[in-house]
Amino acid sequence: MKRKALGAVIAQAAQAGIGLLLQILVARLLGIEEYGRFAILYGVVIVATAVVTGLIGDSLVVLDRSKRTIRAGLEAMLLMTSVLLAIGSFLIAWLTGFSDAWESTLFALALAAFAVEEIVRRLLIAHMSFVRTAITDVAGFLVALAIILTVHVTGTLSLAAFLGGIAAGQVVATFIGWVLVPRADRHLVGLRGADIAAVWRYGMWRGLQQVLRPSLFTVLRLLVLAGAGLTAVGLLEAARTYTSPLILVIGGLSSFLFVRFADQHKAGKSGSVREADRVVVFLLAGTVVMSAIAVVLIPWVSPLLFDVEVDPLAVIAWLAYGMSVAIVTPYGALGAVAGRQIAVFLIRLSDTLLAIIAVIVMIALGAEPSTLPFALAVASMLGGLGLRWLVVAGGQSERPAR
Repeated sequence: MKRKALGAVIAQAAQAGIGLLLQILVARLLGIEEYGRFAILYGVVIVATAVVTGLIGDSLVVLDRSKRTIRAGLEAMLLMTSVLLAIGSFLIAWLTGFSDAWESTLFALALAAFAVEEIVRRLLIAHMSFVRTAITDVAGFLVALAIILTVHVTGTLSLAAFLGGIAAGQVVATFIGWVLVPRADRHLVGLRGADIAAVWRYGMWRGLQQVLRPSLFTVLRLLVLAGAGLTAVGLLEAARTYTSPLILVIGGLSSFLFVRFADQHKAGKSGSVREADRVVVFLLAGTVVMSAIAVVLIPWVSPLLFDVEVDPLAVIAWLAYGMSVAIVTPYGALGAVAGRQIAVFLIRLSDTLLAIIAVIVMIALGAEPSTLPFALAVASMLGGLGLRWLVVAGGQSERPAR
């Protein structure tokens, strides 16, 4: 199990590292203001991917996808969701004037490609094939990087070129990942008789929950944009990106725990609150060590990555938020696979709304953008305590999701 947990961290590290490198490339090649614009668009992509991850990705882990009707339901849901999200993102970006028609089209294509590739990743993760998952992500990134650098050499690099390169890379990653999926799970079925209702009943709440965190980040960016401008968004996002290695470790273990707890329930066993407690203690200890290292390295590493020195206060604030995520993650996974996904969502929704209200109040009081992640951290920690109470109160009476 330790080897699989390490593999989960490696897979998450590959995905998060790729996101980090893409953002560094934008900041270095296009400037901090364009980076702020990219952060908003990329944030929308992450939100859409989170919807697909919860709605379809978590459903294929928990539900019995060996049944033809369930598998057809998963396929139909992926098709509908990716198309609707792509069309909606295009219209919003174009009609609001945030992007022109060409850039909006590439943005929509990148979003759809991310959605489909994420489900292929989740199939690999469901088999705990974490190394294959990392190979898939790296292959897609290399294709995107080749396209971006080729355009850069011609002197015509733009944000649209970045989006086009990312879309192409995700398409390649999808095909490679599909080939790496175990043969027994690498097949499609016709959509006739698709049990979309079963996928919707479970996945709706997981999709809503998965979208909360990236949506919170997007709202934060928009609030900072309105109050302080694109440069402030870019600087705050640079500080968040600088601390992303911490979140990637937590995210990797989250994927592992979700699959592990789901397998336990399928076997008729109940996830252990004590096991979740041990994971939280481990994550918090690791967070403290990684945070200390991150703060010490700010003067040397951040100028190298972003061509500017990030605000140490913003870094500390984001690290505090990372500690709160360590508290939330294990209990949320344990509650979700036990059929309590609605209660888990309501708790996470409550702490997200609390965070947004706190940020609005802080901005109204004249707080610096660098201090805003502290509000997110406090609200998230309260949510983590609520989730632990939920799984303790459920005890052994928790029932598997149908």
